[in-house]
Amino acid sequence: PVRSVTRAVSILKAFIPNGPYMTLTQIATACDLDKGTTRRLLLTLMAEEFVTYDPATQKYSLGMSVLRVASAVPDHGNIRDVAGPVLQDLSRETGTTTLLSMYFDGEAVCLDRFHDDMTLEVKWWRLGGSMPINCGAASRIMLAYISDDEAARALIPDPMKLTPHSVTNRDALLAERPVVREHEWAIAIDDVVEGLSAIACPILDHEANLVAVISLAGLTPHIVEAGKPRFLTQLNAARARIEKANSRG
Repeated sequence: PVRSVTRAVSILKAFIPNGPYMTLTQIATACDLDKGTTRRLLLTLMAEEFVTYDPATQKYSLGMSVLRVASAVPDHGNIRDVAGPVLQDLSRETGTTTLLSMYFDGEAVCLDRFHDDMTLEVKWWRLGGSMPINCGAASRIMLAYISDDEAARALIPDPMKLTPHSVTNRDALLAERPVVREHEWAIAIDDVVEGLSAIACPILDHEANLVAVISLAGLTPHIVEAGKPRFLTQLNAARARIEKANSRG
Protein backbone atom coordinates (compact mmCIF):
# COMPACT_ATOMS: atom_id res chain seq x y z
CA PRO A 1 0.00 0.00 0.00
CA VAL A 2 1.04 3.60 -0.65
CA ARG A 3 1.33 5.15 2.79
CA SER A 4 0.10 8.62 1.82
CA VAL A 5 -3.00 7.16 0.16
CA THR A 6 -3.70 4.94 3.15
CA ARG A 7 -3.41 7.92 5.47
CA ALA A 8 -5.70 10.06 3.31
CA VAL A 9 -8.30 7.30 3.23
CA SER A 10 -8.05 6.94 7.02
CA ILE A 11 -8.92 10.63 7.33
CA LEU A 12 -12.02 10.20 5.17
CA LYS A 13 -13.06 7.12 7.15
CA ALA A 14 -12.60 8.98 10.44
CA PHE A 15 -15.73 11.00 9.67
CA ILE A 16 -17.93 7.88 9.58
CA PRO A 17 -18.07 7.26 13.35
CA ASN A 18 -17.00 10.74 14.47
CA GLY A 19 -18.47 13.24 11.96
CA PRO A 20 -19.93 15.17 10.42
CA TYR A 21 -17.67 17.92 11.83
CA MET A 22 -14.21 17.37 13.30
CA THR A 23 -11.32 19.53 14.46
CA LEU A 24 -7.73 19.00 13.37
CA THR A 25 -6.92 17.51 16.76
CA GLN A 26 -9.84 15.09 16.59
CA ILE A 27 -8.85 13.92 13.11
CA ALA A 28 -5.20 13.50 14.03
CA THR A 29 -6.13 11.52 17.13
CA ALA A 30 -8.61 9.30 15.26
CA CYS A 31 -6.02 8.52 12.58
CA ASP A 32 -3.05 8.24 14.94
CA LEU A 33 -1.14 10.92 13.01
CA ASP A 34 0.73 14.01 14.08
CA LYS A 35 -0.96 17.35 13.41
CA GLY A 36 1.52 18.45 10.76
CA THR A 37 0.99 15.36 8.62
CA THR A 38 -2.76 15.56 9.16
CA ARG A 39 -2.86 19.22 8.10
CA ARG A 40 -0.91 18.52 4.89
CA LEU A 41 -3.21 15.65 3.97
CA LEU A 42 -6.27 17.77 4.71
CA LEU A 43 -5.00 20.56 2.45
CA THR A 44 -4.62 18.06 -0.39
CA LEU A 45 -8.09 16.64 0.21
CA MET A 46 -9.52 20.16 0.35
CA ALA A 47 -7.90 21.01 -3.00
CA GLU A 48 -9.76 18.04 -4.52
CA GLU A 49 -13.01 18.96 -2.68
CA PHE A 50 -13.07 15.76 -0.66
CA VAL A 51 -12.89 17.83 2.53
CA THR A 52 -14.10 21.35 3.39
CA TYR A 53 -13.06 23.69 6.20
CA ASP A 54 -15.11 26.25 8.13
CA PRO A 55 -12.84 29.01 9.49
CA ALA A 56 -15.56 30.20 11.88
CA THR A 57 -15.74 26.88 13.75
CA GLN A 58 -12.26 25.63 12.77
CA LYS A 59 -13.80 22.30 11.87
CA TYR A 60 -13.53 20.06 8.83
CA SER A 61 -16.26 18.08 7.07
CA LEU A 62 -16.54 15.85 4.02
CA GLY A 63 -16.92 17.66 0.69
CA MET A 64 -18.99 17.25 -2.44
CA SER A 65 -16.41 15.06 -4.20
CA VAL A 66 -17.32 12.29 -1.75
CA LEU A 67 -20.89 12.37 -3.05
CA ARG A 68 -19.73 12.44 -6.66
CA VAL A 69 -17.61 9.36 -6.12
CA ALA A 70 -20.39 7.64 -4.16
CA SER A 71 -22.79 8.15 -7.07
CA ALA A 72 -20.60 5.83 -9.16
CA VAL A 73 -20.90 2.92 -6.72
CA PRO A 74 -22.89 0.04 -8.28
CA ASP A 75 -26.37 0.00 -6.77
CA HIS A 76 -26.82 -3.77 -6.77
CA GLY A 77 -29.74 -4.00 -9.17
CA ASN A 78 -31.15 -0.57 -8.38
CA ILE A 79 -32.23 -1.82 -4.96
CA ARG A 80 -32.22 1.74 -3.59
CA ASP A 81 -34.47 2.95 -6.40
CA VAL A 82 -36.79 -0.01 -5.92
CA ALA A 83 -36.92 0.14 -2.13
CA GLY A 84 -37.10 3.92 -1.68
CA PRO A 85 -40.79 4.54 -2.46
CA VAL A 86 -41.82 1.44 -0.50
CA LEU A 87 -39.87 2.48 2.57
CA GLN A 88 -41.29 6.00 2.37
CA ASP A 89 -44.81 4.52 2.39
CA LEU A 90 -43.86 2.21 5.27
CA SER A 91 -42.53 5.13 7.31
CA ARG A 92 -45.77 7.08 6.90
CA GLU A 93 -47.91 4.00 7.63
CA THR A 94 -46.09 2.99 10.81
CA GLY A 95 -44.80 6.31 12.14
CA THR A 96 -41.24 4.96 12.24
CA THR A 97 -37.89 5.61 10.64
CA THR A 98 -37.34 3.05 7.89
CA LEU A 99 -33.93 1.94 6.66
CA LEU A 100 -32.29 0.04 3.83
CA SER A 101 -28.94 -1.59 4.60
CA MET A 102 -26.43 -4.07 3.21
CA TYR A 103 -23.64 -6.29 4.52
CA PHE A 104 -20.09 -5.18 3.78
CA ASP A 105 -16.81 -6.46 5.21
CA GLY A 106 -18.05 -7.56 8.60
CA GLU A 107 -20.47 -4.70 9.21
CA ALA A 108 -23.95 -3.49 8.30
CA VAL A 109 -23.93 -0.33 6.15
CA CYS A 110 -26.89 2.03 5.87
CA LEU A 111 -27.83 2.67 2.23
CA ASP A 112 -30.95 4.79 2.77
CA ARG A 113 -33.17 6.16 5.52
CA PHE A 114 -36.68 7.62 5.48
CA HIS A 115 -39.04 9.42 7.84
CA ASP A 116 -41.86 11.90 7.36
CA ASP A 117 -42.63 15.14 9.21
CA MET A 118 -44.83 13.34 11.76
CA THR A 119 -42.27 10.63 12.50
CA LEU A 120 -39.64 10.62 15.23
CA GLU A 121 -36.41 10.44 13.25
CA VAL A 122 -34.01 7.81 14.52
CA LYS A 123 -30.52 9.21 13.98
CA TRP A 124 -28.42 6.41 15.46
CA TRP A 125 -27.48 5.20 11.96
CA ARG A 126 -26.37 7.82 9.45
CA LEU A 127 -26.55 7.31 5.70
CA GLY A 128 -23.34 5.50 4.77
CA GLY A 129 -22.62 4.71 8.41
CA SER A 130 -21.80 1.24 9.67
CA MET A 131 -23.20 -0.85 12.50
CA PRO A 132 -21.48 -3.75 14.35
CA ILE A 133 -22.72 -7.09 13.06
CA ASN A 134 -23.93 -8.10 16.54
CA CYS A 135 -26.02 -4.98 17.22
CA GLY A 136 -29.33 -3.97 15.69
CA ALA A 137 -32.05 -5.93 13.95
CA ALA A 138 -30.63 -5.43 10.45
CA SER A 139 -27.22 -6.69 11.56
CA ARG A 140 -28.78 -9.84 13.02
CA ILE A 141 -30.48 -10.54 9.68
CA MET A 142 -27.18 -10.17 7.86
CA LEU A 143 -25.37 -12.39 10.34
CA ALA A 144 -28.02 -15.06 9.76
CA TYR A 145 -27.82 -15.02 5.96
CA ILE A 146 -24.09 -14.75 5.26
CA SER A 147 -22.08 -17.97 5.03
CA ASP A 148 -20.95 -19.85 8.12
CA ASP A 149 -17.31 -18.94 7.47
CA GLU A 150 -18.14 -15.28 6.91
CA ALA A 151 -20.27 -15.17 10.06
CA ALA A 152 -17.40 -16.55 12.12
CA ARG A 153 -15.01 -14.02 10.56
CA ALA A 154 -17.41 -11.12 11.15
CA LEU A 155 -17.49 -11.87 14.87
CA ILE A 156 -13.70 -11.44 15.18
CA PRO A 157 -12.46 -9.45 17.06
CA ASP A 158 -14.76 -9.39 20.08
CA PRO A 159 -18.31 -8.19 19.29
CA MET A 160 -18.97 -4.63 20.40
CA LYS A 161 -21.10 -3.73 23.42
CA LEU A 162 -22.99 -0.53 22.62
CA THR A 163 -25.41 -0.82 25.56
CA PRO A 164 -25.89 -3.24 28.48
CA HIS A 165 -28.41 -5.05 26.25
CA SER A 166 -25.97 -5.75 23.39
CA VAL A 167 -25.36 -9.47 22.84
CA THR A 168 -21.61 -10.12 22.71
CA ASN A 169 -21.46 -13.88 23.24
CA ARG A 170 -20.29 -15.42 19.95
CA ASP A 171 -21.88 -18.82 20.60
CA ALA A 172 -25.24 -17.21 21.34
CA LEU A 173 -25.06 -15.06 18.21
CA LEU A 174 -24.15 -18.03 16.01
CA ALA A 175 -26.84 -20.21 17.57
CA GLU A 176 -29.44 -17.57 16.76
CA ARG A 177 -28.71 -17.66 13.02
CA PRO A 178 -30.95 -20.63 12.01
CA VAL A 179 -33.80 -19.26 14.13
CA VAL A 180 -33.64 -15.90 12.34
CA ARG A 181 -33.55 -17.63 8.94
CA GLU A 182 -36.57 -19.73 9.88
CA HIS A 183 -38.60 -16.72 11.05
CA GLU A 184 -37.23 -14.39 8.34
CA TRP A 185 -37.25 -11.43 10.70
CA ALA A 186 -35.27 -10.17 13.68
CA ILE A 187 -35.88 -7.76 16.52
CA ALA A 188 -33.39 -5.73 18.54
CA ILE A 189 -34.48 -4.05 21.76
CA ASP A 190 -32.36 -1.32 23.34
CA ASP A 191 -29.12 -2.91 22.09
CA VAL A 192 -27.85 0.02 20.01
CA VAL A 193 -29.33 2.91 21.99
CA GLU A 194 -31.32 2.37 25.17
CA GLY A 195 -34.96 3.29 24.63
CA LEU A 196 -34.88 2.60 20.90
CA SER A 197 -35.68 -0.66 19.11
CA ALA A 198 -35.96 -2.03 15.58
CA ILE A 199 -37.31 -4.93 13.57
CA ALA A 200 -35.89 -6.08 10.25
CA CYS A 201 -36.37 -8.61 7.49
CA PRO A 202 -34.28 -9.75 4.50
CA ILE A 203 -34.66 -8.85 0.84
CA LEU A 204 -33.81 -12.02 -1.08
CA ASP A 205 -33.25 -12.75 -4.77
CA HIS A 206 -34.85 -15.62 -6.69
CA GLU A 207 -32.17 -18.00 -5.38
CA ALA A 208 -32.79 -16.96 -1.75
CA ASN A 209 -29.52 -15.03 -1.55
CA LEU A 210 -29.45 -11.93 0.62
CA VAL A 211 -29.65 -8.72 -1.42
CA ALA A 212 -30.30 -6.16 1.31
CA VAL A 213 -32.18 -5.67 4.58
CA ILE A 214 -35.11 -3.41 5.38
CA SER A 215 -35.91 -2.33 8.90
CA LEU A 216 -38.01 0.09 10.89
CA ALA A 217 -36.98 1.74 14.13
CA GLY A 218 -38.36 3.99 16.82
CA LEU A 219 -39.00 4.33 20.53
CA THR A 220 -39.19 0.90 22.14
CA PRO A 221 -42.84 1.25 23.31
CA HIS A 222 -43.81 2.11 19.72
CA ILE A 223 -41.95 -0.87 18.24
CA VAL A 224 -42.65 -3.51 20.90
CA GLU A 225 -46.02 -4.23 22.52
CA ALA A 226 -46.49 -6.92 25.19
CA GLY A 227 -43.09 -8.32 24.29
CA LYS A 228 -43.97 -8.76 20.61
CA PRO A 229 -42.96 -6.67 17.58
CA ARG A 230 -45.51 -4.30 16.12
CA PHE A 231 -45.74 -3.61 12.38
CA LEU A 232 -44.36 -7.02 11.36
CA THR A 233 -47.24 -7.47 8.92
CA GLN A 234 -46.53 -4.10 7.32
CA LEU A 235 -42.80 -4.82 7.18
CA ASN A 236 -43.36 -8.16 5.44
CA ALA A 237 -45.75 -6.54 2.97
CA ALA A 238 -43.07 -3.97 2.15
CA ARG A 239 -40.56 -6.77 1.71
CA ALA A 240 -42.84 -8.57 -0.74
CA ARG A 241 -43.30 -5.38 -2.80
CA ILE A 242 -39.56 -4.76 -2.98
CA GLU A 243 -38.67 -8.36 -3.88
CA LYS A 244 -41.32 -8.43 -6.61
CA ALA A 245 -40.16 -5.13 -8.11
CA ASN A 246 -36.49 -6.12 -7.81
CA SER A 247 -37.10 -9.41 -9.62
CA ARG A 248 -38.59 -7.52 -12.55
CA GLY A 249 -35.50 -5.30 -12.69
